[in-house]
Amino acid sequence: MPVLFLTVFVAVIPASIIMPMLPFIGQKYGATTFEISLLFALMPMIVIVVAPIWGRLSDKYGRKPIFMASLGASSLTFIVFGLADSLSAMFVARALQGITGGNVSIAFAMVADSTNHENRAKYLGYTSGAMALAFFVGPMFGGLLMGADLETFTHTTPSIVAAGMSAVATVIGIIFLKETRFARQSKAAVNEKALDATSPSDINKKDVYVPPRAPVGRIGLYLIILQFLISGYIGGSDQFVFAFWAQGVHDWGPRDVSFGMATLGGGYMLATIGLVGPLTKRFDDLGAYLIGGIVNVIGLVTLLTGPNVWIAYSGLFIAVTGMGVWSTVLSSVLTKVSPEDKVGYMLGVSSGASMIGRVIGPLIAGGAFLSISYTLPFMVTLGLVLVVVANAIRVVLVQRRVASA
Repeated sequence: MPVLFLTVFVAVIPASIIMPMLPFIGQKYGATTFEISLLFALMPMIVIVVAPIWGRLSDKYGRKPIFMASLGASSLTFIVFGLADSLSAMFVARALQGITGGNVSIAFAMVADSTNHENRAKYLGYTSGAMALAFFVGPMFGGLLMGADLETFTHTTPSIVAAGMSAVATVIGIIFLKETRFARQSKAAVNEKALDATSPSDINKKDVYVPPRAPVGRIGLYLIILQFLISGYIGGSDQFVFAFWAQGVHDWGPRDVSFGMATLGGGYMLATIGLVGPLTKRFDDLGAYLIGGIVNVIGLVTLLTGPNVWIAYSGLFIAVTGMGVWSTVLSSVLTKVSPEDKVGYMLGVSSGASMIGRVIGPLIAGGAFLSISYTLPFMVTLGLVLVVVANAIRVVLVQRRVASA
């Protein structure tokens, strides 16, 4: 598992290096705001289609060879992006990055292969933490390499460094990672053997408390799926808008934007690694879900009303941290309110909804909101998070009513 976490960390850094550059690339080549948003969203748009294909290939041929093939191909696409000298060439490069971008989903499959029911959530959280750490480190690299202003801005050097990082991740994986595709079958055989050796009376003696399942109903499930869409929308929109907000409202250059985005990645890392565990242990998943939403609202209000750049930016950091909490525990909440025979199906639906949100967020923000105001996208985000908080309160009340019945 540590090798897998290291591989994921190094593999995600290249994408995090590229992300802060996209708005400035658009300005350098005379692109409209909507064209920049399309360039931003093109990669996740294609990942929606190709990730299941990569997954099926990993089912058939093994996780490791497909993971390594995807990572190696990604390294080449970053070279293509770095050498691109026109907007159309960059669109082609981003499309290629999307086609090769199924490696993270394979990494999550490897974690699922290698863990049991009791510790899977913990290790999936560690994997998310490795990604969050990459989004903290990557923009730092990008900020140091891309230039301090538009006159000195370059996308070539950071892109080549990103390609090198992807190649390093590939080498680490080839040398140290082990195949996990057959681990699940082995665990199932061990569990079945252990179950056969355990008498029903022994099973009944186990003092295990299972919280009652909250019957939120079909509408409640739809509302939670909607929140996965909201989560993806907020993540995609805010990451895209941040550079425009920082530059347009506070006159930040490319380097400042990159460092600022790195700090936001640190907030998300703080949430996934440092806060989710203690909060869920103290308040359970539903309580942590509600607390994260409230913190998100407080941060956004501070951002929108802050009298200076540092208070406003502190509010954005708080908002990202709160979102990191509620979006991380959302999957666990879904498993606890879904019908027991449809948990897997609902998780699949929720994953698709989140990725769709990541596509439409930048497109809507870039095509409409930014032309009106740099802060309007964050106002829309605040309204969406209030929907999350309202539904969190509803689910908590339902859970308490069921527990007291």
